[in-house]
Amino acid sequence: MGKNFKLLVLCADGVATSTIALVALREAFEDKGMIADFTQGRVVDAEHMLKGGNFDIVISTAGTDLDVETNVPIFSGIPFLTGIGRDEVIDQIKEIVNKK
Repeated sequence: MGKNFKLLVLCADGVATSTIALVALREAFEDKGMIADFTQGRVVDAEHMLKGGNFDIVISTAGTDLDVETNVPIFSGIPFLTGIGRDEVIDQIKEIVNKK
């Protein structure tokens, strides 16, 4: 899959768990030949970031109810912290990207 897409990775403070999730995502994407531009941020900044960022996917380690209006699919980042369900989320993301 050669399509490049933009992914926003969020956590409460924009540093700790989003970094762990981002590294796991990057490794998983490389394994599947997926290309992505990653941006990290805080959940409280999600609305502002989504308005100006043209993101294709959001991954949040702080839950998926971000209280923002968006058509961008939002996934839980917990599977990228625990490893449980990681492959399923990657497959769902791959489906979305392939439809673009």
